[in-house]
Formats: sequence, structure tokens, C-alpha cells
Amino acid sequence: MKKILIAGLLLLSLTNCKDYLTEVNKSEILADEYYRTATGYENLVNSAYSSLRGIYKAPWVFMAGTDMYVEGRGAQPEGISEYRNLAANDGNVTTFYSDTYRAIQRCNAAIHYNSLTESTATLPARLGEMKFLRAYYYFLLVQQFGGVSIVDELIDSPVLSFSRNSAEEVYSFVIAEMREALNLVPEASGTPFGRVNKRAVQHYLAKVHLTRGYETFAANDDFAQAASLADAAINGQGLTLSFEEVFWPGNERNNEILFSIQYDRVSMNNLQNDGSNQNYYFGPYMGGEGNLYGYPNRSYNLNPTMYLFDLYTQQDARFEGTFMLTYYERYYDYYDKRNDRANLNVKYFYAPRWVDPEAWRAQDPVRRSATIIHPYSTKWEAMPGGLDNATPAIRKFDDPTSLFSSGGSSSRDVFLARLAETYLVAAEAYLKLNQPATAAERINVVRRRADKSGTGAMQITAADVTIDYILDERARELAGEYHRWFDLKRTGKLVERTRLHNRPIREKYFNNGINPFEGTGGTLKILRPIPQNALDLNQNESFTQNPGY
Repeated sequence: MKKILIAGLLLLSLTNCKDYLTEVNKSEILADEYYRTATGYENLVNSAYSSLRGIYKAPWVFMAGTDMYVEGRGAQPEGISEYRNLAANDGNVTTFYSDTYRAIQRCNAAIHYNSLTESTATLPARLGEMKFLRAYYYFLLVQQFGGVSIVDELIDSPVLSFSRNSAEEVYSFVIAEMREALNLVPEASGTPFGRVNKRAVQHYLAKVHLTRGYETFAANDDFAQAASLADAAINGQGLTLSFEEVFWPGNERNNEILFSIQYDRVSMNNLQNDGSNQNYYFGPYMGGEGNLYGYPNRSYNLNPTMYLFDLYTQQDARFEGTFMLTYYERYYDYYDKRNDRANLNVKYFYAPRWVDPEAWRAQDPVRRSATIIHPYSTKWEAMPGGLDNATPAIRKFDDPTSLFSSGGSSSRDVFLARLAETYLVAAEAYLKLNQPATAAERINVVRRRADKSGTGAMQITAADVTIDYILDERARELAGEYHRWFDLKRTGKLVERTRLHNRPIREKYFNNGINPFEGTGGTLKILRPIPQNALDLNQNESFTQNPGY
């Protein structure tokens, strides 16, 4: 390492204070010397956090080709969204694979220097944070690719051959690292917002155990561990914010967020491209003058399916909280003129199935006479030739301060773990433990918050709880968040639910007698392919490709 220079490396700090979100360019400073200083080590640790930004920049490996999202007028990457032509040279898979290993190497460096840098009171916690993050990155990899190479040391010279660990070994490594992290990181109450704390680790340990519990090599107590850890992460906290408040722009640091990717406009050198682009997806294109007329740029792909729209009932506040149903003269008027909506003209209205469109118009003819109404129908599901604003957009990630951009202009945080999901993780674990009544209790906490009526009409019983019901509930609660592909793969429902609810895949393939998941030798493409360039560069010839490719 002594001969390696930090030449223009931008190390981003990711705490809750915007003063820490400044770029540090330590050109021509020896890395070994710099990382042994307290300042250099902190920047190294924070660069491992910032790696999350790159991994979650594109949503495809997390959500495309599932039951919840379809292509509209904007094309989706065919391989990753339709499976049949997914190959080892797929750019999205390759980018995800390389970005994740790059993040792991940053964690390895931070772990390596933890015992070599200047002594500070935070070093034990930083070691826990890095062990958690490294384990988290491996958790992403093992779900996508199965067994991968466990690289747990700093690499400071060329390595030409890597062995492939089994998925079982990777899960064991992830759990061991997270367990160690749990003993090192502080309680949530003593942690700056955005840093790893015990509740975040408990949440993810629960998910790791839950996910491994479905595998053939599962431990006997995986589901019990998942339930216990999820309950520990919940820690008796209820869901006291409204669903809309959880996602209201500017309220990202609320007490239901256990772990998130941090953004701040101060840290964005380029306001068009340096931020999050979660607000870019999940809706129709609205036109080309958003900066002037106050609406976001939308990709017109990863649009909600009718399956997702149909899941909600009139009592469920998450319907309005998830979709932009009322579009005023300016899209962003919904936020900027929150207290004056009753006096605003409505430009577009997407009428839910329980609302009569003309009766709605008659309630306020002055402000609704010119409204373009989209009645509830299968036309809500986007089509390749769809017009601007033809389908409701998911609005949870709207950022009225962002620019009209496709490259990432939002300064809103990306939620990776939030309390409502922890309740649903616990519910799934209790169901797998054959305790449906307890599972229903956990689900009912989530549904109680969503119930507009306040009458308990949305409460369920033990008899209602199945894996399919939990997947439906996760869809209602977590639409647009980066979970769905993992959820379907974990539960063994990826093929079944994509066939049932993803219209383009069903019509293009299944209805013509083709299973698009079927790969070489008839093996289903459930795992992603190991990138071809990784195989080509690896001199270990026993490192094999995944089945089906």
C-alpha cells in the first residue's frame, strides 16, 4: 500500500450533518500514511458508506421483471427485465457485481487500518460499522449470484485467481460478521443519524436468517432467530407517523428509518447528476419542461402493474400515500401549496375504483371543470405507446427541490430499512414458525397505521396469513422501495408471480408456451449470471458459471 497514491479519490462523509458531506481530494498523499491519521481513516470509513449510492443508483436488479412493475413507453433493459435473453455480458449485472466488490474492498481497507490508525474513541464502533457494511454487501451478492468469492482482506497487489465459496459459506460469513458488528456498534440513541447502529444490524440479521431459512442448508433455528431479531429491532416502537409523513419530502430523518443512504445538496458537485434518482422511476413521462412548470422527469418504465393498483382498498391510506392521484396546475403544488389545495385547479385526476369520476367533478365544478380524468381501468397499467401522464406515478420519492434530470438530482435519502418492514419481516418469520396468530399481530400494526377509517376494518386474523398475503402486504407498504426481486426470490415465488402479474412477460412468453426463465439445459434463471469478464480474468478454471447460462 505504501506505493499507492490517492490521486483524485473523492471520499464522501455520510453523517447527518451537512458539514460532513464535503468532498475531500487528497491528491498525491500516500494512502498508507493518510489512512493512519484520524481524518484519513474517517474519510475511508465514510467512503465505504458512500458506496451504497453507486450500488443503488440503478434499480433494475432490485425490481425489474417482477409482479409489480412493467415497461411503459421507456424501454427497460431486456435481459434483466425479461430473463430469456439475460446473459453473462449483461451490463446491469456486471455493474452491480463490480460496484459491490469495489465497496467490499473499501470495507476491507477500513477494517485493515482500524488497528493501524490513530487511536480514537470511535474505532471499535467504526470496526463494527465496516463489518456490518461488508456483510451487507455480501448479502446482496449471495442473493443475486449464489456462491461468490469471499474476499475479506485488503488486496494491495494483483490477484489473478479467486476461488468460489458456496452460498452456505457466504451466509455463514455474513451472519458471523453481523453478529460481531452487533457487539461493536452503539445503540440507536447514541448514534448520529445515518450510521449503523444496533437496531439496523438486528433488522438485517433478521432478514439474513429469514432468507437463509428458505435454503436447503438452512439452520434449524433460522426462522426463530429472524423473529427474535426483528422483535429486538422493533424494540416496542409503534408506527406513530402517518404513511404520508414517513415519506414527506424533507422528513427523511424520522424515527421509523433504521438505515438509509444519505444525500445532501451540499455534497452534490453537479445538481443534475450527483444525487439520488429514485424519484426518476415508477411513473409516466410528463413532458420536457419540468424545471419551468414544476414536475419531475420520469423514465416511463418500472410502472406499477394492475396487480399493484388492485391491492388497495378504499380504507387504505397507502393508496393516496403511494400514488399521485391529484395533479394540480403544477405537479409540485401538492407539496409546495399543501395548505391551499382546496383552492387550486386540478389538472389531472386519477379516479380510484371507488370514486365516480363525474360525481367527483360535480363536487367542485369551478376548479375541476377542465380536469383530465383517468377513470380506474386496465389503462392505468402503462403500455409501450402510452401518452404523457397516462398512468399514476408513485410519488413517495418526489423531491420538489430537484432538477428535471435523469441522472440523479434528488437530495432525498433512500430508505433501506424502515420500521414497518421490520414488522413484516417478523410476520414472515412467525408464519414460517407456524405461529400465524403472532404473524397477524405484526401485520396488523402496519395495517392499523394505514387504516383511514380508524375502525379496525383493515385488521386481519391468523387464518388470513399466508406467504402470498405477506407478499401482497409488502407490495402495498413497500412499493417503489428496493426489495421486490429479493422478496420473490426468497419465497420461491419469482416465476409464479411474474407469470401471473407481469403482463408483458406473460403475453410475450408464457402465453406462447415459452418459459422465459428457462436457460441452458432447462435450468431456470433464478440466479443472475456471474459476469463474463470476471470469469475471463479469473485464472481459476474451476470457478464455474451459474446454472442456466
